[in-house]
Parts: sequence; C-alpha cells; structure tokens
Amino acid sequence: MSQISITDIAAAAGVSPSTVSRALQDHPRISPARRQAIQALAQQMGYRPSQVARSLVTGRTRTLGVVITDVTDPFVAEVMKGAELASRESGYTLLFASSDRDPDREIEALRLLLDRQVDGMIVISGRAGSRYAELRRAGGARIADWPLVLVNNDHTGPGIYSVRMDNIAGAHEAVSHLRRLGHRRIAFVSGPKGGRSSAERLAGYRQGIAASGLDPLDEIVVAGAGLLEDGPLALEALMGRADPPTAVLCYNDLAAIGLLAVAARAGLRVPDDLAVIGYDNIPLSAFCVPALTTVDQPKEQMGRTAVTMCLQALAGEPVRNVVLKGRLILRDSAVHLP
Repeated sequence: MSQISITDIAAAAGVSPSTVSRALQDHPRISPARRQAIQALAQQMGYRPSQVARSLVTGRTRTLGVVITDVTDPFVAEVMKGAELASRESGYTLLFASSDRDPDREIEALRLLLDRQVDGMIVISGRAGSRYAELRRAGGARIADWPLVLVNNDHTGPGIYSVRMDNIAGAHEAVSHLRRLGHRRIAFVSGPKGGRSSAERLAGYRQGIAASGLDPLDEIVVAGAGLLEDGPLALEALMGRADPPTAVLCYNDLAAIGLLAVAARAGLRVPDDLAVIGYDNIPLSAFCVPALTTVDQPKEQMGRTAVTMCLQALAGEPVRNVVLKGRLILRDSAVHLP
C-alpha cells in the first residue's frame, strides 16, 4: 500500500495541494471550518507527514542524538528509558551511538550524529571533558543552535548544559550511615580515572570521614573503574591488609555487586565481617544476596530532564543546569552494628 500524499488528500477534498498544505500547517489563511475538515480527512486517509519534507521547511528533524558510554551499564539503560519516554511524549525520536567508554570514540559518535542532522544532543556519563566545547567551536555556524546536555557530568561552555546528582552529598550520607553503625575503618573503591562523578564521590567520602571525626586513611582508598571486575581487585587490596576495613563504599552498584560476589566466595559474611554500600540503585541491587544498601540516583528523571532541557534550548527558552538529590536505600548489606 502506497503512502498517502498531500496530492491524494487534495483530490479527495476537491481542493488544491497548496490548500491542503496550509490546512495541515494551521495556516491562518485557511478558515477554521475548512482547516478542520481537511485535517479530519487526512487523519481518516491515514496521512503521515514526511519528516524529511518537514525538516526542509522548518530546519528541524525532530530528532535528538544520545551518546552513551556503555550499552551494558544498567545506570545508562535507566537514564535512556527516561529520555526515550520524554522524547516520545514530545514528538521527537532518539538516535543512539555508543562510545564504549572511550573519549575519542565519544567525539566520533557526536560527529556521526551531527551528520544525521539531529536537533540536539544528550551525552550520558561522558568522558570527553573540554572537548565538547572544542567540538562546538570547530562546528561554527552549523551547530550554533545545537544544544548539548550532559547527564551525570558537568562542563561549561556556550550551549552546554548539565543534569546531574549531588554526588558529594550522596557519598557523605553513605559514610555517615556507616559511622552511625559503629564503623571506623571505612574504605572507598573509586570510579573511572578522570571522571567528574568519581572525583565528587571521593570528595564526599572524604568529607564524610572528616565530619565523622575519623582520620583519613588513603591506604584503604583503592582504584576502580565502576565495573563488576573491580570486586576481586578491591577485596584483595583491602582485606589483605593487617588492619582491614570493616566497611566499604563503592563508586557504583556494579563494583559493589562484584565485591559482594567475591566476598561470599572468600567466606566473608556481609555485613558482619564487611558492610558494603553501592551507588546508583540499579534494579539488580535489590536482588543481591545480601540485598545491597545503596545511594539512589533518580535515573529516569535524569533522562526526562535532559530531553526537557534540550527542547527548552531549541525553543529559545532559558535553560538552567539541574542538580538532583539522591537518597540512601537501606538494605541488608549495611544495616546493623559490626
């Protein structure tokens, strides 16, 4: 079955194609009665406007590009869900590209989506840093009206906006909870090197340690990458010490879940021998054994907010960066005195 065209509607209505075109665009030169009649006929005939033709007229494709770091990351998936729902509700389509945690590939993905003539861009947990602003400058007039919204990140520059969580407060609250439970040797497993959220969570951890009256212990701050594979390396680095920690805050839930798995194989009881707190509250965290105490990030809300900010910028409205609050979710991995 061929697609219904404006010419088909014009023939059925007994009017010119230009009259149909004006009616479908709510042009004031068409009377309300005729406009409604033509629009009703178009709907009845199953007419769907060509996005290509519409973009030639409006200069907009009604598509947004989304660059993600890792398609397997549950945090990213939840943010994408919120973005997809919000874009669909607004009549927009999303085009996705993955960087596989590589800053160079991230910039390549941005350029690829720009070539697809997207109206704006969202980057989830990006790692390209100051190169966002460089890309916009290099693009010149072609991307002058092209907004970029960073999720879980924050870099300044014209047309660049951010929606993120207050990572410092979230990590601080997690450490304070562990201190209230009586822990004095609280370790931290960090995230990707050079990442803003990783640095902020480490800062929140250190602020929480200081506010709890504990001495900072850099030897129990271990490097990680926010992956399941962090677990074995972190456990070996921490529990092999003469005076091991009794609790650990991980950069994210994936690292914490990896730690829980290897701790069980090593015969450690959680939380009796080692309390564990994650970060993100991905769906899997509630189904671990024991269930993971974690700092919840409003992931779907982040995705929705990123789309809203893009559309506000495209409409010429003022856009403000958004910082969301998290909350500590208490589960079995850190809920009683050691």
